Parts: sequence; structure tokens; C-alpha cells
Amino acid sequence: MTQVAIDGPASSGKSSVGTRVAAELGYGFLDTGLLYRAVTRAALDAGAKLDGLASADKLSTAQIEQVVQLAHLTDVDLESGGASIIVDDRNFAASELESEAVERAVAAVAAVADVRAALRTIQREIAMRGGVVLAGRDIGTVVYPEARHKFFLDASAEARALRRALQRGYAAGSAEHHEALRSLVARDQEDRTRAVAPLRAADDAQVILTDDLGLTDVVELIVRQVRR
Repeated sequence: MTQVAIDGPASSGKSSVGTRVAAELGYGFLDTGLLYRAVTRAALDAGAKLDGLASADKLSTAQIEQVVQLAHLTDVDLESGGASIIVDDRNFAASELESEAVERAVAAVAAVADVRAALRTIQREIAMRGGVVLAGRDIGTVVYPEARHKFFLDASAEARALRRALQRGYAAGSAEHHEALRSLVARDQEDRTRAVAPLRAADDAQVILTDDLGLTDVVELIVRQVRR
């Protein structure tokens, strides 16, 4: 069986699409962003002062050493249609990884080169098993450029912010909606300009603009392409 790489910026629908694509194909699914969130959550729980850090250059040497050590203690239990993330023998529930504290700090942690290297090893091991959908920001460019099928989901920051707000139960135009937009714009800037594995579409990836597409439309497009 083959590998399907789905990349794209934050809130572009990678996880929702990837989960359904994996289910349709009978593949495993790994949202690689959860690895970085789990390392960030574990560091916060261990007392690291990461709140509000915008980039890796704001991390102290001690903080970098801590998150790198946690990255090396990270493992994945791949399940049918999903995965369980384990850091230092602690199994993290998805709800623990979606907090505002994690959201504010994960970009800085993800920009640390040694963290990315450690987690990239795990992702490659899973990809090489085959029969898996991996969603992230650099699967097709860095983690597993050998993937047979590569897709890059994209949408405007405004469309993505509205989706995020509505998914979290906030109204369009609310303060939370505006904060989601601000956060996404900042995260996009960090992801696209970082020195290590910047966010971009692989040269041979199929770019899918999702502003005006529903979830089912995107899933059907990808599944059809893979089966072809």
C-alpha cells in the first residue's frame, strides 16, 4: 500500500479531510501537527514558560533542551483511522492538545530544528509502513518526499479563521473570530518564513483551494485521485 501526504497551513482542513480519506481507503491516519502539540503540552505541564512565544529565537537554551528531550521521548500508536500520541510514557487526548496555551506556543516549538529532526524520524518510520495518510506542513517536501500521492490544501486566512471560530462554537464577527484570524496570520508568517522546513507546496503536489469547497468535495477529489 502507498502513502498519501496532505500538507497545508493551519485550519486548512487537513485533519478533517485526512481522517475521512484514510477511512475511505482503509488506511491509518496521522495528523503530524499533534506531535508538535503534544511536545508543547508536555513541556508546559513540566513547567516550561512558553506562553506567548512567537518564534524559536525567543526560547532560552534550557527551554530548547527541554523540548528537544521531550521530542526524543515521543512515540505514536497508529490506529485505524487515527493515532495516539505518547510523550514520556504519557498518552495525550486530542482535547488536551487544543488549548489556547498550546496554540500560542506550538509555532515556536515546531521551529526548533532538533525537535523537527526527532519527530521527522517518527513520521518517516510510519510513512514507510505504507497504507497511511499523513497530514502536516512539510510531509511532501521534507518528511516523506517519496510519497506517491501529494496534496496541498490551501485557503485564505479569512476563510480558515471563520471555520476555526465556528468549529469552536463562536459566532462570525465575534472577538474570538477576530482572535482566530490574528493567530492564523501570525502562524502563517512563522510557518512560511522559518529557516527549517518552511511551509510550501511540493513541486509535484496537487494544490486544492478549499475556500469554496465542502469537506465531502475535497475528500472525494483526493480519494478519486489516489484510486486512479
